[in-house]
Order: sequence, then structure tokens, then C-alpha cells
Amino acid sequence: MGRLGISTLVYSKAFISKAWAVRASMEEYERRGFFQFLYVTACGHAESILCNYLKAVLFLPLLTIRSATQFPVRVHTVDGIEHVISTEPEHRALQRVLQSTIDDIDRAPLARLEKLHETIVGKTIHDIIGSNRYDDLRGLVSVRNLLAHGRELYVNINFSDQADLRVDLSFEQHPLDIGHTRRDLCTTG
Repeated sequence: MGRLGISTLVYSKAFISKAWAVRASMEEYERRGFFQFLYVTACGHAESILCNYLKAVLFLPLLTIRSATQFPVRVHTVDGIEHVISTEPEHRALQRVLQSTIDDIDRAPLARLEKLHETIVGKTIHDIIGSNRYDDLRGLVSVRNLLAHGRELYVNINFSDQADLRVDLSFEQHPLDIGHTRRDLCTTG
């Protein structure tokens, strides 16, 4: 049995490319909606990088077991009689665990992906990408959840700080760069 899939990000990227080209002619509310879509898509992209990485780590062991036709044997002696026992049942059990984990990765929210990452790689995402990038990732997911579920967005501003408050909504440059995080996962993990 085979599987055929396509990343939903392919469609999002196609839309973003078209919308990006005309962003200057958008009304303010359209730009804000575009930004929300861009934000949700960027978060989905960050999660897909993590999913693809974890599945890549598990792919070769799964392929090796799945395609095996012969398995090591174990000799077990009972009452002086040697019994040769195939390890195929253990290997097939491991194959099912690996396949189930890969299937779980495809459906898992970020909190579950973090636990799977620690189990599979032996390190937390926080350990690999550092506190600042991890905080950025958690913030990205929090805002994404808010936008994706249509919740109200509130911002608390303390005017007593006399800070120079400016918001850049020009969209001249993509607000998120997650390429370095992918490199960190692939080289450190």
C-alpha cells in the first residue's frame, strides 16, 4: 500500500506570492488580514520543518526493518536443549512503533512534537535552538492559535515608559526568518 501527499504549504505559498505582489494596493484591513494569513502560514511552516526533520530521522530505521527478509536469531537453551528463535517478531513490533510514531508526527500539535523530538533526538528543542529562538517559536505559536481560532487580540501598552512606539506595517521584508532554526535542528540533532 502506498501513500501520496502534498504539503498544504504549497497552496499557501502560491497565494502569498500573488498577494505579496499586490500588497501595496491593498486597503489597510486587507493588509491586516493578509498579515494574519501570513503569520498562520509561517507558523505552519515552522511546525512542518520540525515534522519533516523528525520523520527523516525515523525513515531509515523504518525502511531497513520494513524491507528486511531475514532477521537475526537468538539461541535460547532450555533444559539443555538449544532453541533457535527468530527476532522477526521484535523487529516487526519496532516497525509498527516507528510507523505509528511517524503517523503521530503528522497529526501532533507543537506540544506533542516537542515531546516526540526529545524522545527521538534525545534533546529538547529549547536545548538545540536556544532560549531566544525558543521563546520566539512559543510566541509565534501563541499568536497563531489566537489568529487561527478567531479570538480577540489585545495588546497592553504602558505609556509611562515614554518609549518611542512605532508599528511597521509596510511588509517590505518578511517578518519571520526560520531558516536558521531548521539548520540548527539538522546540524545539532
